[in-house]
Amino acid sequence: MNFDNILNKAKDVFETAYKKADDAFSVQKQKFDVAGLENKLSKDYEALGKLCFEEMQKGAFSDNAAFLNIAEEIKVKTIQIEELQKDILKAKNKKRCTKCGAAIDKGSVYCNACGQSVNEEE
Repeated sequence: MNFDNILNKAKDVFETAYKKADDAFSVQKQKFDVAGLENKLSKDYEALGKLCFEEMQKGAFSDNAAFLNIAEEIKVKTIQIEELQKDILKAKNKKRCTKCGAAIDKGSVYCNACGQSVNEEE
C-alpha cells in the first residue's frame, strides 16, 4: 500500500468514527429532550389532576365512581402524610410555625423563618 492509500484509509476511518460519535451525541440529545418533555408532561398531568380534585370537592364528577375512588385515596394518603410529618417533628423535638409552616424547635419563642411570635403551648 502506498502512502496515499494509507492516508485515504485513515481519513475514511476518521470520518466513520466522527459520524458515529455525532450520531451518538444526537441520540443522547434527543433522549435528553424526551426526558425533559416527559417531565413537563408529568407536571401537566399533576396540575390537571389537582384541578379535577378541586372541582370534585365542589361537586363535579359526582356521578363518576372512578374519580370518587381516586379522590378518596388522595384524602386518605394526605391524612397519612400529615400524621407521619407530625411524628417526624415530634421525634426531632420540633413543631410547625402557624404562620409559615417552617419546622422550629419546640422551645422557640420566634420562628427562625418568618419571625412570627410562637406560643409555647403549641
